[in-house]
Amino acid sequence: MLFRQKEVDFGQKKHIDYDKFEQIFYDNLYFEGSNSVLKIPLISLIKNISYDDFKIEKFDILKYIYLLQHE
Repeated sequence: MLFRQKEVDFGQKKHIDYDKFEQIFYDNLYFEGSNSVLKIPLISLIKNISYDDFKIEKFDILKYIYLLQHE
């Protein structure tokens, strides 16, 4: 028996932002249903970073301004 695979939409938005205190650019994946964001560091202006140093945070997307939204 064959089953049809259903694509799941998690309501994701991707954007890039900048943390002015840590001086790090992040690639963010925002999940609308849970109001949380996965922040992956891209580049830091003052220190070495590891791409494994990601953050998961509760987040209200309407309170912030972003540099770029992307697909």
